[in-house]
Amino acid sequence: MPTWEGIEDASTALPRIWLTRAKDTDIWKPLRKIDCKALNEDADNDNGVLIEGGRATAHPKTGQITYNFVDKPPVKLMPATWFTQTPSRDKNKEFILEPLPEVDSLNVELLYQNAVRASSSLGEGLDSILKEEVLLESDATHKVCIVRNGGLIAMRKKPRKSTFLGLGEIQITLQRGYGQYTIEGEDDENALGDLTHVIFVIHGIGEAMWCKEEVSTMSMRDEMDQLRMTVNRRKVLSWREECKKCEKQKQQPLPPPPNRVEFLPVDWCDKVRSPSHSLMTSLNSVTLRTVPALRSIANDVIFDVLMYLTPEFCEAILQCVTTEINELYTKFQRIHPSFMERGGKFSIMGHSLGSVIAWDVLSILKDVTEKNAPSTTEIPGVLSAKTHSLDTLDKAEHEHDHSNVPAFSAAANNKGDGNDDGKHGTWGPTLPKKMTQTIHFTPENTIFLGSPIGLFLTLRGAHSVFDEMRAIAEAERASHIPCDNEEAALAAWSPGGNVAAPPVFDLTPIICSPFSLPTKACYNIFHPSDPVAYRIEPLLLPEGVSNHDLPPPMFLSPDGKSIRLHVKARQVGDQLFKQFGSFSGLFDVTAQNAAAAAAQADADAARKMANMDGTETKSGQSSASSSPLRPNFEGCIRGRQIAFKLGGRTSRVDFQIQPGVIDNEYLSAVTAHSGYFTNDDIIDFIIFQTRLGAEVDKEE
Repeated sequence: MPTWEGIEDASTALPRIWLTRAKDTDIWKPLRKIDCKALNEDADNDNGVLIEGGRATAHPKTGQITYNFVDKPPVKLMPATWFTQTPSRDKNKEFILEPLPEVDSLNVELLYQNAVRASSSLGEGLDSILKEEVLLESDATHKVCIVRNGGLIAMRKKPRKSTFLGLGEIQITLQRGYGQYTIEGEDDENALGDLTHVIFVIHGIGEAMWCKEEVSTMSMRDEMDQLRMTVNRRKVLSWREECKKCEKQKQQPLPPPPNRVEFLPVDWCDKVRSPSHSLMTSLNSVTLRTVPALRSIANDVIFDVLMYLTPEFCEAILQCVTTEINELYTKFQRIHPSFMERGGKFSIMGHSLGSVIAWDVLSILKDVTEKNAPSTTEIPGVLSAKTHSLDTLDKAEHEHDHSNVPAFSAAANNKGDGNDDGKHGTWGPTLPKKMTQTIHFTPENTIFLGSPIGLFLTLRGAHSVFDEMRAIAEAERASHIPCDNEEAALAAWSPGGNVAAPPVFDLTPIICSPFSLPTKACYNIFHPSDPVAYRIEPLLLPEGVSNHDLPPPMFLSPDGKSIRLHVKARQVGDQLFKQFGSFSGLFDVTAQNAAAAAAQADADAARKMANMDGTETKSGQSSASSSPLRPNFEGCIRGRQIAFKLGGRTSRVDFQIQPGVIDNEYLSAVTAHSGYFTNDDIIDFIIFQTRLGAEVDKEE
């Protein structure tokens, strides 16, 4: 029996391989094996077949692939069983596989099957089959026939009109089946368990430039594809190592495969920067034609920040992002209907200016939610002798009547219509009118990467607002502490008696502002050398605290413990220098400065509340009867761990990436702002946080 050339798949029932390409000049590339199988099983579905884990939909009848979560044009789709081995221009490749259309593939397959039967031991021989040929319907100038060369037989594509003795005639070998191939990331994604977490990622400045084909920098879409594959690969490797340990220790059952995480980019640049928009038309008309590369940086990168600082375009961007997130949120649940039943969670991650947008989106959600929440004037009573914590009294603060407390609003109004929400400053954006549209969920995690939020909050005057919130929270807590007949209650109470013990109240001063956003956890992550990144925590502490007294940011680690040895050594050195580097450290003026600043802010808030009640005396001092009880701040944070309510599950907000053993600040600054999505610490942190959320829910 002769040997066939170019037969990669000799099976009787040859499965179709589905291929795709974006442009006619591109090379056809196969889909993932699992997607090809799904298409072969359900090719007649009028609604299409979900592929790539639900990120795209294949439409076999129209020959297109549409993307479900990104705004990309459809790409072409076609099935094939036979391919031509077209010579490649690439020196590293011998040939390129070009698919034959189905109508030609069927005829070629029929000729091949006849040749196989004829060449078998029961066949009549190949002599009659060698004379047969297939005229290609897709190519009017070529045909396919069987060629025998010694002991080899091959299907060849050659011109219909042969030259004299075949001189100069180019014959192309046909290949049956695509052969072995691997799609990057397919095996890892297939090995993982259910999809339980989705992260919406909001891009920052310059996306209009990064999306250009001539720019080598990856766009947000490409970065999310790479991040998804990296996360999947690390999860699978870690899981397989755990399984090997269990097998070695003969532990059963083996650990289940880890959950899958999806990253969905939120694109606002293309929608706001439409070429037909009058703004972009005017920008192009006023742009000089000299040094086009530098002009492009100014128009495509820096201009995004200037747009966001303009109230009208800030509103347009926020509306666009909110709408985009809601549409992705709804579409994702329609494609994955059992996602919420499996305890699925949604998180938000913003990079650069995208983190400011994420902050403002959550600020508007906070504003709308709190204004629509039902109010109550009921003050909870004290029923036990337990020490009242800050959380308990903070709950009482929300349930107390706030009619005499200044109202705070996320967004300031710049129209001068009498609305003075921004008179105290604001933590949200300045908009031409109030936004009522919000996202449809509360994020499980909110992650800011390389964020200038601290700079924006400083410009908005948010520090004084946060400090006033802290002072009012302190005054509210003090108003719940009864002080009448305290001596009589103590005299009537005796151990073992029938009279209940008097309540013990926690008079520890509130140092951190109680401000929070509607998210279960908030992380402001930055590289120490990132020139665009700013801290948030100092704005949540009383005004006037010096930089020397501020708590340093936490080092980022997945579980909060895996700090590298050289980083620990640097921490110890910094602490020793801070304590003994000057005489001020010997007397712990850090606590005193913070306490004094907090006490001053409390006094200012008390005067404001007294003025609102109309209890200001002629001498400018509030009467003693209307002044709220204010605790003594002297030495209040000495030996006390600072906790920020904004952090949610974590007590801290600011986290810095651990530096390398040899790390030059200025050299690192070049790539610090653009390297977050490839940073190992951040990738491990995302894996740990998304896995942690799933485990916590199961335990609850």
